[in-house]
Amino acid sequence: MILRGYEPGDLDAMHALDVACFERPFRFTRRAMQRFAEAKKARVVIAEIDHTVAGFCILHIERAEYGRAAYIVTLDVAPDHRRKGIARALMLQAELLAAEAMCTMMALHVFIGNTAAMGFYQSAGFIRSHRSPGFYGSSLDALVLHKTLVPAAA
Repeated sequence: MILRGYEPGDLDAMHALDVACFERPFRFTRRAMQRFAEAKKARVVIAEIDHTVAGFCILHIERAEYGRAAYIVTLDVAPDHRRKGIARALMLQAELLAAEAMCTMMALHVFIGNTAAMGFYQSAGFIRSHRSPGFYGSSLDALVLHKTLVPAAA
């Protein structure tokens, strides 16, 4: 497995993977995926196996009242590559990028019915912050999870 940054040629593979990973309304349109991946505040990590996108993580660096925070927009791993450490490798790289950007906190939303994802994030050190009613649409609530980070030395 190779971890690398985003290239514009990755967009179609990323969108196809998102469609394979998530049902509506949890998946992104191609246009939204491009906006998130190519934003100035974006950091993207691609997990590549045999020249194929096996997973990816989109992270945004945000300004917060206490400094900088990182927000995980999405973390996707191809169904046939799950439970092989790819999500953990993507998350560790995302945390490194966030620390390098001087972030002191990382946050994400997860659907309350996605117990597998919640278990993964908790094992990665995230804790529950609060419930976000209707985040994914009418009666589709999310939990907000967060993790404290140690920024990289300046």
